[in-house]
Amino acid sequence: MITLKHIQDAYKNIQSDIRRTPLVYSQELSEISKANVYLKLENFQKTGSFKIRGVLNKLYGLNEEDFKKTFVAASTGNHAAAFAYASKHFGFEGVLVLPERITKAKVKAIENYDVKKIFYGKNSLEAEEKATEISRQQNAVLVHPYNDAEIIAGQGTLGMEIKEQFPDVAYILAPVGGGGLISGLCSYFKESSSVKVVGCQPVNAAEMYESIQNGSIVSPSTKDTISDATAGGIEKDAITFDICKEYKLYFELLTEEAIKKALGFIIKHHEMVIEPGASLPVAALMNSSKYRGKNVVLVLTGKKINKELLNNIMKDDGFDN
Repeated sequence: MITLKHIQDAYKNIQSDIRRTPLVYSQELSEISKANVYLKLENFQKTGSFKIRGVLNKLYGLNEEDFKKTFVAASTGNHAAAFAYASKHFGFEGVLVLPERITKAKVKAIENYDVKKIFYGKNSLEAEEKATEISRQQNAVLVHPYNDAEIIAGQGTLGMEIKEQFPDVAYILAPVGGGGLISGLCSYFKESSSVKVVGCQPVNAAEMYESIQNGSIVSPSTKDTISDATAGGIEKDAITFDICKEYKLYFELLTEEAIKKALGFIIKHHEMVIEPGASLPVAALMNSSKYRGKNVVLVLTGKKINKELLNNIMKDDGFDN
């Protein structure tokens, strides 16, 4: 699995190419939760999300001959933006497989990059399977969004930063989709008895939670969720499943209404735009009393949100009054 040294080495690889994102105190969330709450602002990260950490670490681990090949990736958006950015940074030829229901905001984030875009499948899992097929057919380098030790180690560097910025942290709440980020955090803190990592998922797309309860990876949910970044299923041989299971990851499952309310809260009280998936930890905090009196970090993972949804959230929360 992923070791502490693996993550420390990843940070050495990428630290000069990423932003050490701020950790800021939230007075508003602290007051309503009766906890000591900080926000880790990965929505300020390069390409607008934490995904660049894993992508860069993966690429720095390759040799010169690999960069003569085509690179391929699949994503619902944030991994795609990181991959597209890296294609320009490293100068490789890239192919992106995007699910047909990808949001407009996330397509817009990559439209100016010179990568081939293929729209395939109704969810991220189908797009990932297509990318894997292309990589095998073309002997291309696959840059998987989560099922890769180097990707996971890169995401784990976020845990390093949090611990350095807030040594007394007790709980870290982060969104879970395919599990790359949460697996990196679990791997970094697995030997720590003082820090508990908590995974946050929509009730309508709780594949990792349901997989662990089931004992094997379940099929993608067919229910709708505004948290597109965490939806779409998990690859059947994903190492993230094993990591989450071994860590005995605790989950918070959130309704669509709770996710919308948390999203509106951050926009209104912190004047920051985040995407629905990034509001999952906020929703978890706002809907639980278990963090009362604790030192808590909420990971805000990204910022890409459709204008229509953003306008609806703002209207529902009285911004136009």
